[in-house]
Amino acid sequence: MNKIIKRSLFMLLFAVAVAGKGSASAKPDPAPQSQIRTLTLQEAVRMALSRSPEILLVEAQAIRAGEAVREARSLNRPQVFAGSGLAYNNGMPLSIEGAAPSIFQVRMSQSIFSKKNNNLIHEAEEAGKASRLNKESAENNLASQTAMAYFMLHQTLKRTALASQRLEIAEAELERKQSLQEAGKIRPIDVKTAETILSAARQQHLVAQEQANIAEAELRIYTGIPDSDSIQTMEPDMVSSAFEADAETLYQRALENAPEIKQAEADIRSKEFHLEAEKGERLPRLDIVGQYALLSDSNNYTDYFNRFERNNYLIGLSVQVPIFDGFRTSSRMAQSRQEISEARSRLARVRSDLKLATQRATSNLRIARGARQHAVNEMEATRESMQVGEALLESDRISVLEFEEMKSQLFQKEYALLDSEQVLFQRKLELLSIIGDTSTVLK
Repeated sequence: MNKIIKRSLFMLLFAVAVAGKGSASAKPDPAPQSQIRTLTLQEAVRMALSRSPEILLVEAQAIRAGEAVREARSLNRPQVFAGSGLAYNNGMPLSIEGAAPSIFQVRMSQSIFSKKNNNLIHEAEEAGKASRLNKESAENNLASQTAMAYFMLHQTLKRTALASQRLEIAEAELERKQSLQEAGKIRPIDVKTAETILSAARQQHLVAQEQANIAEAELRIYTGIPDSDSIQTMEPDMVSSAFEADAETLYQRALENAPEIKQAEADIRSKEFHLEAEKGERLPRLDIVGQYALLSDSNNYTDYFNRFERNNYLIGLSVQVPIFDGFRTSSRMAQSRQEISEARSRLARVRSDLKLATQRATSNLRIARGARQHAVNEMEATRESMQVGEALLESDRISVLEFEEMKSQLFQKEYALLDSEQVLFQRKLELLSIIGDTSTVLK
């Protein structure tokens, strides 16, 4: 009995030990670690273009336009119909939709000359080209939006770093002045001034952080980067010969590349082909036609015809010559001419607006470059003044308050430089958008 009890206790202890070992080995899976995504401007744009719903939408529209072209081309291809013309008749066999009652029948037609059909096909092809150009326009817009979001994130991170630096200095200065006040060396108003400066630094830091959060959220939407990954930006780099070209050269390039111009020109060609198609209504149309029918003697054919043949076929040439259509064709032609005139007027307006926009964009780019250079010069001059101020402060030739004012001016100049860089980047994007090179440069 004692042996049984001892054996039971031994088995129990062994089971507990095994269970403890098993539970220790079955550790939970480690939580997924966040990754740091170092992203360049071009990579961000490519990611946005590869997944954007807008691009998928215009691609679907382009596919639909291609199917419309295929449908139009079917006008000049054989049309074959098979079916049955079963019917009961009493007396003389009558026709069903122009054909004798039959067990089985096949009809075929093939257009061999139709100016209207040919021009309708050309019209659909030009409309398809205009639809495909929508993708270029959508890509340019998306590339510009993604690039701006990337640049804003990069700049707001710089602003946040500057604001953090200024905040640390303001906090240290407040502590120093509070110590001086306790020692009776400064007035309470000096401490109040330091508190005001600290409050302004905190607000500036908060604004920079919120702007960075918004810019990061926008960039994540465009690129599809998950929230678990941290985004690290690099200095945005846009290189294009357009930034050095004159307004006339850019205007000529825009006439060749801008999707708006291409769409307007394709629209005019489409309407011109439609006019020619309307004119084709006045011309003869020739079709090859054929028909086969398997007849039944139950329709009284043997009673009303001298010779009955079950298998019957027909092949021939259908010639249709329009004589008078109640001025329908001339009215449609007049409408088409007016549509062409309106489209040409719109194209002329687009060209004139494009020329003015190109001149304005090049002018704004030169101004933005000058403003950035001026901001760089001012910042460098303020830094040199800071170095001189440090020497004067050590020799007690200026007060601490005057030196702090120099620091504040340096922060303002650094912020001004960031503002000028943002404006310059925007002006470059505007120029690329006008000439239709945004997605090409940023890819």
